[in-house]
Amino acid sequence: MEKVDIYNRFREHTGKTKGRKEVEAGEYRISTHIWVKDLEGKILVLKRSEKEDKFPGMWAQVGGGVVAGDTSKETVVKECLEELNLTVEENNMYYVGSYIRTRDIVDVWLVEQDIDVSKLVFQEEEVADAKLVTMEEFDHMIEQGIVVPSINPSYDLMKNYLKQYKDKK
Repeated sequence: MEKVDIYNRFREHTGKTKGRKEVEAGEYRISTHIWVKDLEGKILVLKRSEKEDKFPGMWAQVGGGVVAGDTSKETVVKECLEELNLTVEENNMYYVGSYIRTRDIVDVWLVEQDIDVSKLVFQEEEVADAKLVTMEEFDHMIEQGIVVPSINPSYDLMKNYLKQYKDKK
């Protein structure tokens, strides 16, 4: 079982480590949502495996939990490599922000780099498919109900970051 570091709602480490599913009310683990954007402005979205216990077959961003002893930034690199065999370089990564859910603090990241979807290698237990879409196409996917419903806070943070800081010339 994967162990995670436990934090309070102020993101202060409590000194505790627990199994990922053992986090209790008032305790938080760190998770990452990773938005990969290509150089043409399209975002990479993944179709979750039918084997996933939460939201099987639905579309989402790259992401994963931060294991005990790791940082959120290290997890971005690990998850992209693990789920897609996608190598991410630090100079392509941007920390966007965080928000709190019931039992985790979600760190939202943006990765900007060229992507060749045909060269991605999916981790079969987690990823069934991947594609590049415009944000307008992704908005339509959300309206269709084929995207993980809890994605909106993360997606909104990423879109606002792009609008405020990256899309300015």
